Amino acid sequence: MALLLWCSALLLCGHAGHGSVLYLPNGSFESPVVPPVSPYAIPVLGSWQKSPQPAWYDPRQNNDTPWDYLMGTFYNVSFPGQFIDNVDGAQAAFVFAVPGAAIYQDFGSPAGTNSNSGEVFDATFRPGRSYSLRVGLLGGGGGMKPGATLELRLYFRDLSSNKVIVAATSVTNDSQVFPTNTHLVDFEVRVPAVQTGDAWANQKIGVEIVSTVGFDIPGGYWDVDNVRLVESIDIPNGSFESPVVPPVSPYATPAVDAWQKTAQPAWYDPRQNNDTPWEYLMGTFYNVSFPGQFIDNADGTQAAFLFAIPEAGLFQDYNSIAGTNTTPSHAFNAAFTPGKSYTMSVLVLGGGGGMKEGATLQLGLYYRDAASNIVTVAATTVTNTAANFPSSTHFREYQVQVPGVRATDPWAGRNIGIQLLSTAAPDLAGGYWDLDNVRLSEIVAPDLVVAQVSTNQVTLKVLSEPGARFEILASTNLAAGANGWTSVATITNVSGAGSFTQTIGSSAQQFYRARQL
Repeated sequence: MALLLWCSALLLCGHAGHGSVLYLPNGSFESPVVPPVSPYAIPVLGSWQKSPQPAWYDPRQNNDTPWDYLMGTFYNVSFPGQFIDNVDGAQAAFVFAVPGAAIYQDFGSPAGTNSNSGEVFDATFRPGRSYSLRVGLLGGGGGMKPGATLELRLYFRDLSSNKVIVAATSVTNDSQVFPTNTHLVDFEVRVPAVQTGDAWANQKIGVEIVSTVGFDIPGGYWDVDNVRLVESIDIPNGSFESPVVPPVSPYATPAVDAWQKTAQPAWYDPRQNNDTPWEYLMGTFYNVSFPGQFIDNADGTQAAFLFAIPEAGLFQDYNSIAGTNTTPSHAFNAAFTPGKSYTMSVLVLGGGGGMKEGATLQLGLYYRDAASNIVTVAATTVTNTAANFPSSTHFREYQVQVPGVRATDPWAGRNIGIQLLSTAAPDLAGGYWDLDNVRLSEIVAPDLVVAQVSTNQVTLKVLSEPGARFEILASTNLAAGANGWTSVATITNVSGAGSFTQTIGSSAQQFYRARQL
């Protein structure tokens, strides 16, 4: 009998996105499989529940069509003029443009046929997070009339199990919105940062796609595909759009909402710096449209400036105090969670105001210790050089990464802090940095674990973001080179916790790795 002595994850992860993709069972409507023969559609939806038949609906008045037949799954046929060129996978869903026809799912909703039994939509509106629901839609099917509407909703259930809408987007069938019948158009519903006092805070998330057509223009159907729910960590004023800077000279203000400024150090004397108060070394500016000054890839209409003076900086965390406030707002509410990895992305532009070559800026992620001292977890240094910043009108993106947080890390469970700090040496002081679009993403840190070992089999579990693909490699020698590892499987981690089972050979030991594709 072979003994599994060690299991590792060799995870070559790609660039982190701007949010975490939450697992939504059958979000691409690939289940159940629709036979690729006429009629190429079935009134079945794995994982999704259908709205109940309303009292007013009479199948006899609708060509003897049962209510259940108004929602289902179809195969994307390759016939000319019918093939949808951007369907995710081989199938999509249909929802007839009849009042109240809907598909939905939440933690407590049973799937219509339970074809995806065991796969549960278990997502929560977490304080400090924002949410984006994206859906591919195609209107106009089956002679749908102009003006027919469909609504995309995010909801939670109250104590009586009633659906309470948190955010919604209405889509109208129009030839300008849907100029072709063979290409899905993406629509989005957004929930801004959840606050602890919101009624939906810590409630289970529900997703609903519902026909809201009027009784005067029913008929036809919507095609629906690729339903995605993304959770993002909200950074208050991460794009520096607040407060609003008047678009008149001097096009800048020392005010920066949500961010705290570093304290004036003892060595700084405004009298030795053109009577410039320390407070004026950090602020917000309007991106003027003058030739040679307009930054072409700024997010929004404003950005921040930070003088290249030692110790000048901006930061925020759960307990930071911004502007003229005297108490923290606790608006930035995110913590280093075990099993997750983090990436902070910042747009940076050096060289402003005659900044010297070699001046540096530190971008950092930190936590506060028991004495409230800032403890850096990870940092990236940006150096002002002509090679790094060849243009004075185009931001460059820099990142700070924290790999998978372990439960034993000192920062595990601690609130996350963000710092943008000038680290210019005194002899290189002068000029300013432009900063914009600070983002923080959280993803599941890929991991490979042993789920079960029996007499002649081992089951491995891959933990990652939903949809990630992995190649499982095996070897009897942990120190083996690249040629000593054998590919034993390729899996797509649909739910975020994919598994693989292999029969154990006669070797006394076996090692496994997972390589992200």
